Amino acid sequence: MKYYLANNGTPEGPYSVEQLRALNISKSTLVWNQELTSWTPAGNVPELNICFNEVPPAPPQMSDNGYNYSRQEPQHYGVCPKTWLVESILVTLFCCLPFGIVGIIKASHVESAYRAGNYAEAQRYSQEAGKWTKWSFILGIGITLLYVIIYVFSFSRTGYIE
Repeated sequence: MKYYLANNGTPEGPYSVEQLRALNISKSTLVWNQELTSWTPAGNVPELNICFNEVPPAPPQMSDNGYNYSRQEPQHYGVCPKTWLVESILVTLFCCLPFGIVGIIKASHVESAYRAGNYAEAQRYSQEAGKWTKWSFILGIGITLLYVIIYVFSFSRTGYIE
């Protein structure tokens, strides 16, 4: 985009933004182009803000309150490990309550460890949640099979099943 600037009531230009920056214009310098309806101070044209050699103010000092503000964002190493949360809930409801609850607790820690940037801990929680969920499922199936065998055996002895 090319701009004209006013110099003692006389238009000069057109100048590119880089050329205006080299001319060291001020915010009060009047500029114009086809997109502007009238002569406008350069400070009111967002595209020209790079022309002003201003040093930005220092950022505000923040109290740390035990938190290190200079700490970088946590590094994530790939996608979040499988949480096993849905599986743990289903196993808790339908198979084995005690082991399923442990699976839910471990599964709830996976994503929070990942978001904290501790990928190794998130993987460990994922493996533990998977282990507890699988054992709960196997135990639930085993108890169900044992119940069916006892049920069939007890009715076969009473004569209801031939």
